[in-house]
Amino acid sequence: MSETALQINTPGDERQFLALRNAIRLWADGTTGKLAHNREALARDKRAAVESFFAHTGMSPDQVGVTDVEGWRVRLEEKGLKPNTIYTRVSLLASFFQWLMRDPVLGQHIRQNPARPAMPKRPQSYQTEATKAYTDEEMRALLAAVKTEAEGGSVKALRDYALLLLYFLSGLRRREVISLRGRDVELKGEGMIIHYRRKGGRYQGRELLEPSAVRALLSYLEESGRGDVLGSARPLWTRHDRAGKAGAPLCSHAFAKNLKAYAEVAGVKNARIHRTRHTFGRLVAEQTGSLVETQDALDHANLSTTRVYVERIVVKKDKFSREIANRLDGKRIPS
Repeated sequence: MSETALQINTPGDERQFLALRNAIRLWADGTTGKLAHNREALARDKRAAVESFFAHTGMSPDQVGVTDVEGWRVRLEEKGLKPNTIYTRVSLLASFFQWLMRDPVLGQHIRQNPARPAMPKRPQSYQTEATKAYTDEEMRALLAAVKTEAEGGSVKALRDYALLLLYFLSGLRRREVISLRGRDVELKGEGMIIHYRRKGGRYQGRELLEPSAVRALLSYLEESGRGDVLGSARPLWTRHDRAGKAGAPLCSHAFAKNLKAYAEVAGVKNARIHRTRHTFGRLVAEQTGSLVETQDALDHANLSTTRVYVERIVVKKDKFSREIANRLDGKRIPS
């Protein structure tokens, strides 16, 4: 970046405003993975977060101090934004300043990163109502609300029912399901094998033998005129207009918005996509009674992460007492 790319010493100048926006665009583009799913949306969200700070302060980057960032953070808190959202926005601003400071010319004008000292404490993971598991009643009510709309002829609802069912039955992460392409789903008898890129970037296959998941997926693809998607590189999930015609790839934000609408009908509060994963973890833990088996089902690298998903295992399954009792009675002799 040249010195003229960002005229940081001419506040209020239209040229400076355009140069600042261009710098933010370059930063967002350069710090977003080329292979990231929904890359354009991710870069757009980054730009919006940083632009909102400069719109709030009216300052050029070299004028910004720690107190200015703290003031912005307080303003976000007053607007009722969630701690995770505020933490993410300040983190993005810190990333932008770090990017500016690496420039050999601009780095001479910006000697410190004003966002770093103003960073709020990182929120604890999975400690809010929004990330707790759905109850069985909430899960059934959500699925029923989506299914009712789907039965009314809505292709969008057919898609959303297949998506929601897949989230509940697989326990996969938000991105892992929404980014699936036709070639990632392999039908196997009445079930399927899902090939997905798990957290960390490694590809993995997951067997899902429940027939209802396959029926819901095939029903959606057939009704939307996309029965030939399986085996192709095309997105599995797309947007649909009112006539049901397929459009651009579906993003998780759009599905999350739809989920909140279904939840309102179902009377379910704090509906979030990620809660389906917590629900899966709860059900696996209750069925197996094993934290280790739950860890494996959730693809967690560390058992400590699984513990925050499963607050308690209600009943630990008995796998040993009968065998021990037989040994005590002499019914079985050790080999």
